[in-house]
Formats: sequence, structure tokens, C-alpha cells
Amino acid sequence: MYNEKDHFESEVLIMRITFIFDDIILLHQPLGAGYISSVLKEAGHQVTAINIDQSPDYLEEVKKLSPDILAYSVASSHAPRYVEVNREIKKVHNAFSLFGGPHPTFFPQMIEQEGVDAICTGEGEYPTLEIVTAMEAGKDFTHVDTMAFNINGKVIRNPNRPFINKEGLSDIPFPDRELIRPFSVWNHRTGYIMAGRGCPYDCTFCFNRMSRDSQEGRWTRHRSVDNVLAELHWLKDKYKVIYVAFQDDTFILNKRWLRDFLPRYAREIGLPFICNVRGDLADEEQVRMLAEANCTRVAMGLESGSEELRTKILAKNISNEQIIHACDLFNRYGIKVCGHNMFGVPGETVETAISTIELNIRCKTHINLFYFFAPYPGTKLGQIAQECGFSGEVEDIPREYQDCLASTIQLEDKEIIEKIGQCAHLFVSYPRLYRFAKTIFRLLPGKALKLIFLSQLYRLKQELAKRGKAGLPSLWHPPDFIVHAIHTEPPEIPMQPVAREIRHDKAA
Repeated sequence: MYNEKDHFESEVLIMRITFIFDDIILLHQPLGAGYISSVLKEAGHQVTAINIDQSPDYLEEVKKLSPDILAYSVASSHAPRYVEVNREIKKVHNAFSLFGGPHPTFFPQMIEQEGVDAICTGEGEYPTLEIVTAMEAGKDFTHVDTMAFNINGKVIRNPNRPFINKEGLSDIPFPDRELIRPFSVWNHRTGYIMAGRGCPYDCTFCFNRMSRDSQEGRWTRHRSVDNVLAELHWLKDKYKVIYVAFQDDTFILNKRWLRDFLPRYAREIGLPFICNVRGDLADEEQVRMLAEANCTRVAMGLESGSEELRTKILAKNISNEQIIHACDLFNRYGIKVCGHNMFGVPGETVETAISTIELNIRCKTHINLFYFFAPYPGTKLGQIAQECGFSGEVEDIPREYQDCLASTIQLEDKEIIEKIGQCAHLFVSYPRLYRFAKTIFRLLPGKALKLIFLSQLYRLKQELAKRGKAGLPSLWHPPDFIVHAIHTEPPEIPMQPVAREIRHDKAA
């Protein structure tokens, strides 16, 4: 439990904040933490990070850094682990703990858990700065909006402030890349960036709707073209990135913004890039502009081969015809499509699972990401799953990138659906093998023989993956042909001082 009196009686001139990460969150550069870090460093505070998966004795590392604040960016699938890690850290160093990210927004009752001193329930850059500034001055910080506190056992919940407006997004300093530079994730030389925030759609599996409703103001916002290009120049010149990954939920949402941005990107930056798209928004003008700007990959949610599941259960109102048309356009312009898919949603059957394989084959997707549905209780799809028999809590959900369905999900032919999902990469990579396997599968009598057959195919997939013949290529890191074109090692870039280094021109 955090004791406010103990902190206020200490003399603190510069606050020390340490982010606690693991390999999963570092797989993609954590831009949210980077934004908060840059705001804090610009105000003169010291910000460091620890990767608990790469630090065998992270408790000793925490003791050496002696932070005033422990900061966590938490997805629901990771929340139980981070809460336990925080408790272990507090046994050796009783710092103030602050949790942000999707989980505290969905589950503000997290503030009642042991060892959790504060949670952020919305955009965190300026609320975090206000807390740190008040702590530095020895003043009360429990009034800060978009935060909840547990001080000496007393829970204080404050309302959320409005979203940062689009002009304000361009005023935030660029995310602090020095925060994660010590970790191996940086070796890929990919520049992760967000040109805007928010998504207007109501897909039942996504957190966007709850995030949109958590604060007042406009949820979907774009930074100015000048500001985004300034960050890209900074990444290209200072960090020598060779590939750009736009992390916007739907990069092609604003066609007017794209018309201004993409021609300038082609002239001024020119690096190959990847972005997220929707099949119903991709028209020939947008695809042509993306290709001319050197877009080499797009990520698109196919979700399911069943239109009924996609529209009625997932609330993603895109037809198979629209998805196929969009993929044909991207393929025609030489842009590789990376398909996102999900097995095991409520209502899934063997036939709908097979249709997902066939849609990916028809679309000629280049990289195929096949996930198993995880019924997060805070989402609309989680509610639907509960109505269909799921009775678990967040703790029952496997961590990300699981290779099976949660044990509490009830589906007819669940084991067969799991095996189809586990073989999906193999089937889409080798369509002729899939057609042969489908014929045999149809002929086999009984569930037991079908499971044995699919299990053998899964073993084949694993063996091919070991040989590099099948598996899951990295979506957001540079394609091999880009890496091979760089014949020199990444340049040695000197590490920056801990405090006050995030100063740069912010184009309006």
C-alpha cells in the first residue's frame, strides 16, 4: 500500500519513473509509453525501463534504479502477471505504482487490487505529468482527472477529461525511442508511428468502442501532415530506420488527409511501409496512392470466411465480395496483403472455419495471422460469449498468441475447429495440399479419425516451420528483401542522456 505521507516528507528534486515491460509489449514498440516518457523527460524527469523477460534479476535492477514511480502499460491478458510482478517489486522497493493501458480503462475496479496505487483510465500523457509534477512539489495529486487512486486504503475516482484534440496531438513531443533502445526489439530498424488516434467502427471484439465512450470529445483524430512528416524525418535521420509501420487502427480512414500526406511522403521519406486498412474503404485511388508512396504491405481484417459471423457476431459489416475486391486491387498494384483471422467465435462451426481458410486462399494473402478467440469480458463479443456459455474471468484467458481456445469456451466440434486453426498457415501456404487434405477429411468417418488426421497435418506444419518452409513471418518488421538490400550493419547510434533529451521542432 502506498503511503502518501512517507513520500511528501522526502526531498525530491527530479522524479524517477521506471516502466516495466515484457517481451510481448516490446514486440511492437510501445508508443503509448513512449509518448508519456517524452512528456516527462521534456519536463526534466528521469525515465528508464526494465524488460522483466530479459533481466534475470529485475528486482535488483529496480533497487539500483530506485524509482519514485513504477509505470505499467497493461493489456487484459497481461494484467494478472503485471499485478503479481508489481507486488514482488514492492517487497524490495516500495515505489508508487501507476497502471495504464486498455485493462484499467475497461476494468477500473483494478484500483482495488493489492499493490495498485493508481490507474489511468484514458489518454495518459498529461494526467501522468500532473501527478509527477505534484509529487515533485510535495503537493496533493489525488484530484488529477482521468486517474483513480488507492491511498492508504482509500479509493478516489476522478472523472475523465476530454480527448486531446487534433491540434493538441501535434503538440505532444514525439515518442521516446531511447526508452526501448537497450532492448533487442530495436534491431529491426522499423520506425513505428501513429498518424492519428481512434477508430469510428464498432467491431464487437475490439476495445475501441469502450475507449471512445470513456472520454468526451472527438475520438478519431489525425495529426497534421507536417507534424507526422517531421517525426518521420527524425526517425530516418537519427535512427536510420529502413521500414515504417503505421500503427493507426485504420490508416486509410481520411481520404483528404491521405491526398495531402502520401505524395509528400513519397518525395520526402520514400521508405517502404505497412499500414492497417479495411476492405470496404479500399478503392483504386487509395490503393494507387499507397503504391506510389512505396507501401509494400497492408494488414487487413478478414476475420472469418463466414459473412454471417463477420457481420452479425463481429459487427464488421464488410462482405466477402468487398474483401476479395480490395485484395485483388492490392495484388494488382503489387502491395502484399496480410490477413488477420479469428477462429472459435460464438457460432463457429467446422464449415465456417473451413470457409476462413478458403477466403484467405482466394484473396492470395501474403502473410496470414490466425488467432483464437479470447473472450475479454469488457468487450461486446465477451458479453455474447457469456450468453453462449463462457463463464470465465480475465484470469481464465490465455496470454496473447495462444494456440488454442480458452478452456471455458463452449463450442460444438471445438477440438476439430482448434485443429483446423492450428493447421491454417499450412493450408493457406500450400493450397493444393489443402484441397487434398479437405477431400480426405470429408471421407473420414467419425470425429476421432478426423482429429488424428488433422493432428498429423499439424505435426507436418511444425516440421516445415522448423525448416523455414511454413510458419509466421514477422508482419511489422522489414521484409527480407529490404534487409538484404542493406549490406552494412546498423550504424552505432549513441545513447542519449536520461533527462531532457526529447526536444525537437513540432511542426504545426
